[in-house]
Amino acid sequence: MSSFPPTGSGRILDTSALTSAATGKHVYARALIATALRSGTVTLLIPVSAYAEALAAVPHDLRWQLMLLTSSPTVDLDFLDDREKAHEIGDFDTSDVPLAHVAWCGIRYGWRVVTDRGDELRAVAPAAEIEPLP
Repeated sequence: MSSFPPTGSGRILDTSALTSAATGKHVYARALIATALRSGTVTLLIPVSAYAEALAAVPHDLRWQLMLLTSSPTVDLDFLDDREKAHEIGDFDTSDVPLAHVAWCGIRYGWRVVTDRGDELRAVAPAAEIEPLP
């Protein structure tokens, strides 16, 4: 993993982006991840709550793709590692913890969130920038 907190440019991958990349639902997600990994200059940030939700949603025989992704040097996991952050995430108007965690990351780092849940994300975090999956 690269240094944390992340600096420079990056993208935040939500549950839908992770599951889409692992299953091939959206070729765009796979291409974006491959391009970012090849460049070595774009950080991919994965909120750990979205990662856990994606692991639960992806068939067992495809989980290795997500595990391999998280071992890449330009990929960072954002952990729920302190009480203050948990309270800030809990302040979003949703009971969907992975969505709120993704929203928090989007606002905190100012990076685009790669998602097919743009309407839901905008509802809880209008300031978050969204990169919609086609």
